[in-house]
Amino acid sequence: MVNKRLVGQLGELIAAKYFTDRGYTIVHRNWTCRWGELDLVVEKGADLVFVEVKYRAGLTNGHPSEAVGYYKKKSLQRTINMFLASNYSTKPWRLDVVCVTRLGKSLRVECYEYVALH
Repeated sequence: MVNKRLVGQLGELIAAKYFTDRGYTIVHRNWTCRWGELDLVVEKGADLVFVEVKYRAGLTNGHPSEAVGYYKKKSLQRTINMFLASNYSTKPWRLDVVCVTRLGKSLRVECYEYVALH
């Protein structure tokens, strides 16, 4: 049986490396509040980026991005608002979704920037 938590952590490590390789600094990992969890919060200059990570072992159950639907976006919006309020942040921000897909022995990493929350 696959440990979902470990698989999720692997996806988050890959996403963190994706951003740090591009000059971003990790601000938080797995930030939680009553509304949900933010997988990663990264920043570079004036950019504050909230990152939702989705990992799939193949495409038989659909593309990872399909798991970020209406209710997930609603939860993310509430969680982001709570993060901003609790950190007194007025920085401009965006939501990115990083999809990690295992295809055989290789991994495909795709980043969708500026994901709309409505």
